[in-house]
Amino acid sequence: MKVNLVTKYEDSLPLQLIRARDIAMEYFRPVLASNDLTEQQWRVMRVLDTKGEIDFTTLSRESCILSPSLTGIINRLEKLGYVEKKKCEHDGRKSYIHLTAKAESLVERLRPQIEEQYVALKERIGEDRYSELSNLLNELIASKH
Repeated sequence: MKVNLVTKYEDSLPLQLIRARDIAMEYFRPVLASNDLTEQQWRVMRVLDTKGEIDFTTLSRESCILSPSLTGIINRLEKLGYVEKKKCEHDGRKSYIHLTAKAESLVERLRPQIEEQYVALKERIGEDRYSELSNLLNELIASKH
């Protein structure tokens, strides 16, 4: 028996995820914009704040930013004094990136403001539903492996 599934474009999971991301980012964009940061710059800084110094390839994977785009973001962050790059002693093709003290101070200053936005987002849909959504998304992500 052949099953014919026709999904309306409004019910397309990728489209729903993009729309949900845009709604979620409405909470965080004002905080970032008021500090002259792009979403991608903040994402890179958060990964580095969490992971510490890491290589470029790992940073690309962890931040979900493709290498060509990440190169530009890292260069801009470096010009702003937020990150430093260093070449691997054993492999000159490999670079490591870490936050500067200036960036660590900024992340520390922004952390409470970002946390307030998470609280507001959770209030919008409810703590339980937020957790449920997060768990479902993590299950989907984990299913790749």
